[in-house]
Amino acid sequence: MDLDEILDEVGHFGKFQAINYLLVGFAILLSAAFSLSYVFTAGDLEYRCRIPECEGEEDLFRPDWLQNAVPFEESDYQARPVRCLRFAPRNISTFLAEIYTYNDSACPSGMFDRNNEIQCQSWLYNGEEITIVNEWNITCDENEWKLTLVGTVNNVGQFIGFPLAGLVSDRVGRRTTLVTATVGAGVMGLVRSMAWSYEAFLVFEFLDPVFASGIYTAGFVLSMELVGPRARVLGGTLISFFYCFGEAVLGGIASWLQNWRHLLRVLYAPALLCITYHWFLPESVRWLMAMGKTEEARNIILRAAKRNGVLLSNDTLSKFEMISMAEGKPENPETEAKSTKEVLKQVLRSKILLVRVINCSFCWVTITFVFFGLSLTSVSVGGNKFTNFILVALIELPAYVVFYFAMDRFGRKSTLSASLILSGISSISFAFVPTDMDWLRMLLFLLGKFSITISFTVVYVYTTEMFPTELRHSLLGVCAMVGRIGSMVAPQTPLLERYLESLPLFLFGGMSMLSGVFSLSFPETLNSKLPDTVIEAENIGKKALRTSQR
Repeated sequence: MDLDEILDEVGHFGKFQAINYLLVGFAILLSAAFSLSYVFTAGDLEYRCRIPECEGEEDLFRPDWLQNAVPFEESDYQARPVRCLRFAPRNISTFLAEIYTYNDSACPSGMFDRNNEIQCQSWLYNGEEITIVNEWNITCDENEWKLTLVGTVNNVGQFIGFPLAGLVSDRVGRRTTLVTATVGAGVMGLVRSMAWSYEAFLVFEFLDPVFASGIYTAGFVLSMELVGPRARVLGGTLISFFYCFGEAVLGGIASWLQNWRHLLRVLYAPALLCITYHWFLPESVRWLMAMGKTEEARNIILRAAKRNGVLLSNDTLSKFEMISMAEGKPENPETEAKSTKEVLKQVLRSKILLVRVINCSFCWVTITFVFFGLSLTSVSVGGNKFTNFILVALIELPAYVVFYFAMDRFGRKSTLSASLILSGISSISFAFVPTDMDWLRMLLFLLGKFSITISFTVVYVYTTEMFPTELRHSLLGVCAMVGRIGSMVAPQTPLLERYLESLPLFLFGGMSMLSGVFSLSFPETLNSKLPDTVIEAENIGKKALRTSQR
C-alpha cells in the first residue's frame, strides 16, 4: 500500500495537519529556547574591581575617581577599566582614608601606587543583569573556561540525547518520544533554575538537553510523516518558523527579566503542559504501519479525512482491510520493533547508506558548528546584546522563505550546496573587513547566518527523505548526534581569538565550503516518495520513485 497516495487523497495539508502542526510547533518553539538558553544564563558581564577604600553607597560603575584606582585598556575604540586588576593602595592612615573617601576629592591618585597592579578580591558589576557570572563570581581570564564549558556541556547532552531519542522513537513512537522529551526537559530546566552551585548547574545543564534533544527530531519526523510529498517543504518551513520565533522569544524574555533563574522558570514551566499531547496529538501513521498497527493507523487516516472534509474511496478503505486480514496475528511491539543491532546491521550491509550517513554526519557537524558559532558571536558583535540576538534570530525568517521556494525550484542538493558555499564566503570575507566598517561587517555577518540557516533547514528535510521509514528517526538521530560535535566546539571558539582574532571565522568559512562540495554527492530527492524500505532508500536518484502530481 502506497501511503503517499492515501495522504494525497486525505489532503496534503488540510485542517487536520494544520492543527497538529500548531501543537508540534509549540514544542519546537520551546526547544529553540531551551537549546540556546545558556547564551544568557552563562552570559559574560561587564565588571571591574571593587575598591573598598573608595566605593560609596551607590556603587557607581564609572565614578570620577576610577582612573586613579584601576588601570584602563582600549576596547572597541573605548577606554574601559581592566576587569581583574587594580592599583595597590599606599600605606596611609585610616583617618586620611576616611577623608579621601567622603570628601569631594575622593580617592585621589596619591592613594594608589600606579606602578604596582594587584589582583582584585571582589568585583562590581555594571547593570542589573544576573547570570551565573555574578551569582558565583566566575570572573577573569582564568575562569573564562567555566563559562564556555556550559555551552559545551549542553551540547554533550544533545550528543547523547539525539541517538537515544531516535532509538526510542523508532521503538515506542514519535508522539510518546515528543511528550517524554518535552516534559522531561521542562522538569530538568526547572530544577536547574534552583541550582545551589556551579557544579549542580552543570549537572542539570547536561540532563536538560539529554531530554530536550528529542523534541525537535521527534517533532520534525512526526510532522513530516503527517503530510504528503507536495507539502513536505511547506511543513519543514513551518517547523523552522516556530524554531526561529522560539529564539526570538528567548531573547525578548531574557531582555525583560535579566535574571537567569527567573528566565529558566518562565521558559521551562510551559513544557509541562505538553503532557496533554498524549491525548490530543495523533501518532505517525507511517510508524504505525511499519510496526504493523494497521487498525490504529486506519482510525487516524479516517479522522484526518473527516477533519479535512474528505470522503475516502472504497479502494483506499479496502487496502486497510486487506492488510489487517493478511496480518492475522496480534500486534507485538517487542518482536516487530527493530533492535539496535538490527538497525546497525542494515546500515552496515548497505554501502550506499553507510557512505550517505558518513557524508550526512559531516554536513551536520559543519552546519551546527557554523550556525551556533554565529549565534553565540552575535552577542559580542557590538551594541545591545539582546537586540543583536533577536535580529540574528529573525534574519532566519527570510532564509526560510528562500528555502521554501528554492527547495522545489532548484532541488535539495543544489540548495544545500549553494547555501553552504555562500555562508563560507561570507564568513571568510568578514575576517578581512576593517573593524571601522561596521555596516559591511554586519551585512556579511547576517548574510552568513542567513545562508547557514537555509542549510540547517534543508539538511533536516533532506535527511528525513534519504532514509527508510523503519530507520528514519534512528539515522536522523545518528547524523544529529555526530553533528553535535560542531555545536560542542562552537562555544569554545572565543578562546581561539587569543591566538588569531579571525581564526573562528576562517574555521566557519573553510568547513562550510568543504561541506558544500561534499553535499553534491547526495541523491536528489525532489518529488520522490518517502522510502519505506532500505532498497527504496538505496535507489533514490537511480530510478523513478516519483509521486504523481495531482
